Amino acid sequence: MKNNYLHTGNTTKKSSARARPVFRAFSVVAAVTLAGVALRVALAAGPEHPSARSSKSQIVAENPDASNRSGKNPIAEKYDTLVMRVYFRDRAERDRLAQELNAEEVPTTGGYLTVIGDRDLYYSLTARGLRVEIDENNSRNLSDPQIMRDTFYGGYKTVEEIYAFLDQKVAQFPNLVEKINIGDSWCKANPGSCVLPSPWNGYDLWVLHITNRNIPGPKPVFWADGNIHAREIATPEVVMRMIDYLLNNYDTNADVHWLVDYHDIWLMPEVNPDGHHIVEAGGGGNSPYYYRKNGNNFGGSGCSWPPTPSNHFGVDNNRNFPFKWGCCGGSSGFVCDQTYRGTSAGSEPEDMAIVNKIRTLVPDQRGPGDTDPAPITATGVYQNIHTVVPVNLFTWGWSATQMPNYAETRNIAAHMAAPNAGGNGYPYGSIIEELYPVDGGSIDWAYGELGMAAFSTELGGQDFLPAYSCIDNPGCGSSQGIWPENRQMLLYQAKIARTPYLTSHGPDANTVITNPPSVPQGVPSQLTASINFAWSNNAFSQNVGAAEYYIDTPPWAGGTAIPMSGTFNSPTVPVNATINTASLSVGRHVIFVRGRGVNDFQGFQTWGPISAAFLDVTGGVTPTPTPTATATATLTPTATATATATATATFTPTPIPTATFTPTSTPTFTPTPTPTFTPTPSATFTPTPIPTATYTPTPTPSATHTPTATPTATRTPTPTPTASYTPTPTPTATATPSLHPAFFSGEVSLGNGVYYLQFPNGNVFGYYAYLSDPHWIYHFDMGYEYWFDANDGHNGIYFYDFMSTHFFYTSPSFPFPYLYDFSLNTVLYYFPDPHNPGHYTGNPRYFYNFATGQIITM
Repeated sequence: MKNNYLHTGNTTKKSSARARPVFRAFSVVAAVTLAGVALRVALAAGPEHPSARSSKSQIVAENPDASNRSGKNPIAEKYDTLVMRVYFRDRAERDRLAQELNAEEVPTTGGYLTVIGDRDLYYSLTARGLRVEIDENNSRNLSDPQIMRDTFYGGYKTVEEIYAFLDQKVAQFPNLVEKINIGDSWCKANPGSCVLPSPWNGYDLWVLHITNRNIPGPKPVFWADGNIHAREIATPEVVMRMIDYLLNNYDTNADVHWLVDYHDIWLMPEVNPDGHHIVEAGGGGNSPYYYRKNGNNFGGSGCSWPPTPSNHFGVDNNRNFPFKWGCCGGSSGFVCDQTYRGTSAGSEPEDMAIVNKIRTLVPDQRGPGDTDPAPITATGVYQNIHTVVPVNLFTWGWSATQMPNYAETRNIAAHMAAPNAGGNGYPYGSIIEELYPVDGGSIDWAYGELGMAAFSTELGGQDFLPAYSCIDNPGCGSSQGIWPENRQMLLYQAKIARTPYLTSHGPDANTVITNPPSVPQGVPSQLTASINFAWSNNAFSQNVGAAEYYIDTPPWAGGTAIPMSGTFNSPTVPVNATINTASLSVGRHVIFVRGRGVNDFQGFQTWGPISAAFLDVTGGVTPTPTPTATATATLTPTATATATATATATFTPTPIPTATFTPTSTPTFTPTPTPTFTPTPSATFTPTPIPTATYTPTPTPSATHTPTATPTATRTPTPTPTASYTPTPTPTATATPSLHPAFFSGEVSLGNGVYYLQFPNGNVFGYYAYLSDPHWIYHFDMGYEYWFDANDGHNGIYFYDFMSTHFFYTSPSFPFPYLYDFSLNTVLYYFPDPHNPGHYTGNPRYFYNFATGQIITM
């Protein structure tokens, strides 16, 4: 039987009603959840009361006799509203107490429930022999309306501002998004009924539908919603950022592009606008009310107003869905309780608006029995977003029996959590494993009725009302920010929406790169990717069996599969292919990549989710003598020669003076390189230095450093160039010899024999010059070199490279990392291995060969 005080508007409740509820110490709970697996085993066995005590600076372990001879606890007497940890002996006691005390939705794997109440509740619980601890920090925050004024005025949006944001997105992207009215809030459906904190008439219920409507369906459904519980004000902010991310990146991110083209994405930031409106009203926004439920005030006249954290009118929307409603001790029948389930299943208009809309989008894919599974090919993903302690939850909430599609659902949750798969790093498990019984819940309905893969993520932030800055920036217990740490998790759910259970058996396709991403029609581009099963806790890991790509048309739309190459004998395999662009139209193309495992499942190949990259095909080569090129390099070469790349460099070469430098073969090229370097010049480029065979350089080296045509690998060579390496230019001016080649101009300082140089464009460059012969240098990127003046009128230099035994040319107007290679008779572009910068230990050196369009190592 419930304690009557929970359902009255007594003076104790009213005295604490204006307390601004800030739940700051949930980081302690978050830490405890990391030990969840071991604790679940203990709970299943029926543990004794935990004996470990928390630090009294955070949690005050209660023993009334020890605290005060009168039987009063000074901490309980100090605060009007208390945040308590109520310990349980076993799962049965946990479930009984959770229902009785309206426990907060905080993981219980630490062996206790988190309960908000007053001192009367505290004393009644300790009198029953229960172990109860008071969280003093959070109790202080909840009892002081002046603490932590960083909510709405700090950036959180009101309902009106949220809806204005949706209107703005529709105006910005009319071809990709539409705003759909799916129903009315309770206050709008019951005009004149809502008068607290002041009369208002409720709201429409809006959901944003994102898809490219020019591409016909049917399309799989990904649905995500937030703020089903009003005080969880970080959740609409995260949903809005998902909206922004998809729309703002449609033209620049290939994964976003195909998701919006081929999926129906439904994002609802505000499920409970009436409740959010009430939360906003606390202290004019400075002290938001700790209000959880919707605006339904029928039968709630005896509830506390202003609302307290544990006593207020309304129906808990997450206990009112029409599946297992009120069945199993997972909700309350008392109006003022936080988990009040309403008068009947689906009685609340907010819930039924979602139910009725999703029923039109996703077919019923499960049988009527509790043990009937959805087919392995079932479609649709439903994501419900909460706060306050980080955890990824899935069904069931109403029963401890595992759901029929448990293996696949749990593996999706593991991926959502795995940091090395882009996951949020949260614990994961079923609702009843991680929390306690919940009946009439949203995700139980989505799976139970329709067979959708359904999840509820409790965001981090350590508080129902975290600092607004923590949404996007590190803080509040998050090393990245609440939105950044959940972005890839949400995108993964969207990716797998077509067949989530089957796709969970397949590998990820990572780091998909076209190299170069822009080529003239007919010039090939190299495609690379990594196919990966090896992310944390993947229950379906196996060796990769194959990979394939599609151009413009994905597999489900009838596209043609083109196989990729790789060594398919491990759970992670680098793959590659050469894309023939001869038959591709000029313009942008989407390249879809996926991989599969060696083994099938239930007769289906185990293809994983698609990842994509853009490939731009231009109209071909138009030579011009003096280009102005802007190069944007994206690099991530691995330690092998087939490296892929991700770093960024921007380079604008200076045009070369006309008719003064002409290489032997007069190469003409368009700088449009590959994985490592992506120049996109506006015209072709013709380097104009060419030495003839009659010139013999005269560097005046010392006797111990005279270069020969076949230098050895020693550091003190004495080479003499032969005719094959004896260029002679036809200069228009004569360069003046100096201690350093003029190409190495810029700020120079000398210390311990090391010259630290800086290019005029600001890029750091360094080499070591031997004082006995400054022509003999150790280049920090390239290795050992011997240079001499090209005497070509452009301050150019030739240098002999001891690793490749090639002669190179470079100059201020044809600057490093561009190099002319006299052995290959072509232009190269050098870039260092970003994982092993410099060439101190013989790291591989990568060059883009403009003649062949390939990456080479030397």
